[in-house]
Amino acid sequence: MANSTDAEMTDQPDPIGASGVPSPVPAAAPRRRGRPRWALILLLIPFVALLYPPFYAMLTPRLAGIPFFIWYQFLWIIIGVAITGVVYALDRITGGTES
Repeated sequence: MANSTDAEMTDQPDPIGASGVPSPVPAAAPRRRGRPRWALILLLIPFVALLYPPFYAMLTPRLAGIPFFIWYQFLWIIIGVAITGVVYALDRITGGTES
């Protein structure tokens, strides 16, 4: 005749499998704060600005003798780095994704 403690023990899963190694217990997923998704859209700005070369394929205005076509692209490199830094900072401030 089985008592009530035997019945309770059979209802619980065995933490140690047939191999003798405890089965991994899934950890609770850390709760993420909402990241501002609009910040990721900022990364599209340099892409769109350089997407259509006929828009900026001209020689004038020159900047220190450099044609517009060249210095416009270099300017967007600097702007792109600044935008990427802003998006990174926003990601760090709001928690971002945990690795």
